[in-house]
Amino acid sequence: MNRIIPAIASALFFIALGIEVFSIPGTFSYYNENLGEISSELFSAYLVPFELISLMLVGGIIGMLYITGRED
Repeated sequence: MNRIIPAIASALFFIALGIEVFSIPGTFSYYNENLGEISSELFSAYLVPFELISLMLVGGIIGMLYITGRED
């Protein structure tokens, strides 16, 4: 009984996820297939948001380490 309920919940989750994913309209195609084009676009037009997100991630990692640190 303890394993049946999580299995049913997992199955329902993946069924709902599959229905949602396959109901997305349109076709998917690559906008830029060249890695050089992607990197030049990332480091020219999106440089400031890229750097801000990297600073936020580093701050989050440092905060996580501070919160989970031992208090001896």
